[in-house]
Amino acid sequence: MKKIILIVATACMVAACSVGNVSRSGGLDNQGYLQFVQGGSTSYSEGVTVMVDDNPAFTAKVDQIKKLRVKGNTYAVKSGTRHLKVVYKGETLYEKKVIIATQETKQVNLP
Repeated sequence: MKKIILIVATACMVAACSVGNVSRSGGLDNQGYLQFVQGGSTSYSEGVTVMVDDNPAFTAKVDQIKKLRVKGNTYAVKSGTRHLKVVYKGETLYEKKVIIATQETKQVNLP
């Protein structure tokens, strides 16, 4: 019985010594954000296909511009100069080189 108590006490002391204040510091992530908004009367209900540089394409939802809407759907991308191409049903809606700053949300207005 004394052996079990001694083992438990030793385990508690080892666990207590490893717990303490752990601090972590870090800067801003090296990424920005893209948001796609509907500027015209076309509805993009299925979403649009987005290609950033040579990365694999992804499907993005398109938000409607509303005065009361504060946030919409955003997509994280690496900051810097990026070649952005937006396609809907085989038609290129937007193709441009854009500069995305760190922690910036770039709004792309689609026709």
